[in-house]
Amino acid sequence: MLKLNFKLFALYLVAIFLLIFLKNGQIFDFGVLIRSIFVPKNSANRLLAPGDQLQQDYQKLLVENSNLLSLKSENEQLRNLLNFRDEKSLNLELANILSRDPINRNLIVISAGSNSGVAFGQAVVVNDGVLVGKITSVNPDSSVVRLLIDNASKIAVRVGDNQSVSGVLAGYLGLGLNLNFIPQAQAIKKNDLVYTSDVNQDIRSGLLIGRIGEIKAEEEELFKVATVEPIIDFNTLTVVAVIK
Repeated sequence: MLKLNFKLFALYLVAIFLLIFLKNGQIFDFGVLIRSIFVPKNSANRLLAPGDQLQQDYQKLLVENSNLLSLKSENEQLRNLLNFRDEKSLNLELANILSRDPINRNLIVISAGSNSGVAFGQAVVVNDGVLVGKITSVNPDSSVVRLLIDNASKIAVRVGDNQSVSGVLAGYLGLGLNLNFIPQAQAIKKNDLVYTSDVNQDIRSGLLIGRIGEIKAEEEELFKVATVEPIIDFNTLTVVAVIK
């Protein structure tokens, strides 16, 4: 009888051993038990799925880096405009771009209007005085700017420092700039700088616009034409200044 009881007790111990060390037919992981007791649930999840957390952290860093780069670029533009103002002793009105026309992307709304002294026809510049457009409509606290690349934009310009080399700069399909009515006798070459001339009303002479690109000259024509490559990217404007 004693031997039978001993066997039953031994079988009972074996059954307990199997329940502890086996789980669903596999050896039980004591690490899971320890983590569930001593490690917070959120921390355990991060340890068990590090890839997800790393991906989230990486995406967050990308956003923060993009914001820092944007802020750095905006600050640099502001410094350039202030330096331009001081060097030329100009009266500038700084403004942010509030929006773009949903139909014509070459019309932008800026955060400065008649209450700040902004008026129709005034020049709008960026960086070190690079001309980007003109004021076409004014409200008390905002204004509309027509960019130079717009089809309806026309402005008198000169090429290089030679005041006798002039023409009319016009927007082309909202994508680029064409310089028209250049006298055939006037010599111009690729990469010559293009500035505003002294015949524009409300726009000072000598504002940089771009560089001469392709030149087209036909003998039977009175004038030659050229493309002008802008100095700046019109799609990335964030801060501008109005010359009052």
